[in-house]
Amino acid sequence: MKKIYITLFAGILFSTVTNAQTLTLAANQPVAGDVNTYKGYDSVGVIPKNMGANQTWNFGAYPQNTVTSTTSFSTTVASTAIPVGTTLVEVKPGGNYTFWKSSATPTLESLGYVDANIGTLTFTNSAVVAVWPVTSTSSITDVFSGTLANPLGNGTCDGTITAIGAGTGTITLPGGFITLTNILQTKVVQTLTVTTSAITGTLQSTDYSYYHSSQKFPVLFVSYSKQTLTSILGPTVTTSASIKGNAIILTGVNDKNFDATFAIFPNPAKESFYVSLTNANNDNCTVVIYNSVGQVVKTIELGTASVLEKNIVISDLSSGIYIVKTSLGNKTSARRLIVE
Repeated sequence: MKKIYITLFAGILFSTVTNAQTLTLAANQPVAGDVNTYKGYDSVGVIPKNMGANQTWNFGAYPQNTVTSTTSFSTTVASTAIPVGTTLVEVKPGGNYTFWKSSATPTLESLGYVDANIGTLTFTNSAVVAVWPVTSTSSITDVFSGTLANPLGNGTCDGTITAIGAGTGTITLPGGFITLTNILQTKVVQTLTVTTSAITGTLQSTDYSYYHSSQKFPVLFVSYSKQTLTSILGPTVTTSASIKGNAIILTGVNDKNFDATFAIFPNPAKESFYVSLTNANNDNCTVVIYNSVGQVVKTIELGTASVLEKNIVISDLSSGIYIVKTSLGNKTSARRLIVE
């Protein structure tokens, strides 16, 4: 079984702003044409999910795994029937869909979803997952119910969903190169039960997500779930946990890092800085500079010499924190640069 909701809040900012952001329908609700990609990460101990004001969440040591997932948003899907009232379809990997309805209240609610493994859930009593605006003190709880069309037999579904603004603070993203302030943490708890003549299934899930206004989607979220299926053969319990980071923010920071003799100086820098790099295999070398929201602001080709040095002018860059990534063939390494 899959979660019926989507994490809808987002953000990232290098600043010293003290008040957490307010998330709005205009800035944070998905629209047709949006695409969202996440990279997967593995835990290295107790996962930080502390709640409250002025928290610190450090995921810096968490390594990237091979999982990458992408969802997109559309108004139509040719391969399946769409519930009446749907204004947005979330298209997920593996032939899975979630159907959304937005209203001027303003709320966003789920009308059901299609799961390639278990069938189609259609909610006659929809599930409200967001009431805009969302702040650190927001709290909503909603109940939902409907029908299940399952290859093993049709049935019913019902459950509850609670979403709260859980905390504010600073997060260090996987790789340790990016630390973001003014983060809003939300917590979403869901219980879903489906019943057919053959099985009864319950999914309990909890998500912690971390957001800021310069990104529509979360910069990172942690998800826990427990699924219990009961049939004539007895109960089967499956648990899972996952950590995902926003690919826009993390691209180039956690790929194949290598221990190169790669230095940038001075750091902090004002008008320019030097890149110094040993290139023993004479691979082609490229330097890419990313700003705090993962956008490329400069690309410099350094060539294939065995010793590479370059003075890079940055007088056109605003003050802030940047990521300088070098690529040698199919290997990369990154350093954080402070521009004064």
